[in-house]
Amino acid sequence: MGLKKLLTAMATAGFMVSMMASSALAENLRVLAWDGYADKDWVKEFTASTGIGVDVVFIGSDDEAWAKIKGSEGKDFDVFAVNTAQLQRYIAADLVTPIDTANLPNQKDVLPRFRDLTAIRGDTKDGKVYGIPFCFDSIGLIYDTDKVKPAPTSMSALWDPAYRGKVLAYDNGEHNVSFTALTLGYKDPFHLSDDQIASVKAKLIDFKHNVLSFYTTADEAQQIYKNNDVALIWANYGQQQLKALKDAGAHVAYINPSEGALAWLDNWVISKGVHDKAAAEKWINFMISKTVSSQLSERTGFGNTVTETASAHGADKLIWLDNVEDPLKRSDLWNEIKATP
Repeated sequence: MGLKKLLTAMATAGFMVSMMASSALAENLRVLAWDGYADKDWVKEFTASTGIGVDVVFIGSDDEAWAKIKGSEGKDFDVFAVNTAQLQRYIAADLVTPIDTANLPNQKDVLPRFRDLTAIRGDTKDGKVYGIPFCFDSIGLIYDTDKVKPAPTSMSALWDPAYRGKVLAYDNGEHNVSFTALTLGYKDPFHLSDDQIASVKAKLIDFKHNVLSFYTTADEAQQIYKNNDVALIWANYGQQQLKALKDAGAHVAYINPSEGALAWLDNWVISKGVHDKAAAEKWINFMISKTVSSQLSERTGFGNTVTETASAHGADKLIWLDNVEDPLKRSDLWNEIKATP
């Protein structure tokens, strides 16, 4: 073979290898997920059982997920994880594809409160299913078992004069308005009238008198707890926050309040640009298996939708987060409350 022919053959072979590699990569399922939602051992097991390769990209915020999906009109990923409140945004923008639950045999084995998807705000629209619940956590109340007796049952404990200066609160106007609305008995804490907002404001100003400090991260709250006389923590980070405190030796416990606990619910969703919908549905079905779900809770502390965990009992009332009537108004309101003497 002449040099020219040899070089041509080598180039052709190289091109074919490149094409084969690109083809193999294109056939992989493209997953966009939060850290802890697509662990390497799960991916390996999924591939071994289905023959479907998986490429995972992890995200760090809701805004990042939106930018990635919206930026490519859903063409860069097949399946991704998103909470129910955010999912409504993707549905409205026509960035997601309906899911055929008949292709998810494991859905029949999920916990009763997650079986009727029409009862979960944000997962369906016009009779079509867009989200399959995967994991969740509540925003409950952590209490020091040595200092708070009997155990509290309601967020109203945060207003108890006995705990003045012994409460840690999360520095977020949107959530604070919502949980206070629930404490006041308002059925929809996400869409409040002007009169209800006024009542919430007065209640939160009163609440502030019991607050030792506001925190933004779980680590910050843990440090404040360690160095001060703290009895109650409004636990924005739920079970993860509880686990970290217990691991540090704190004598604490957790409740979901009787009036209802705010809670986030993350779902698996199929993008509008999915290459292989059947493969995407196989991934979702695998992720809601009992094995993966129980391991998820063991590793992260989050509740899962298949097996019972400490995050929420069947009788607990969880109020899934929803878009609020006016986020900017709530932020301004919270700043006014914090500035009030």
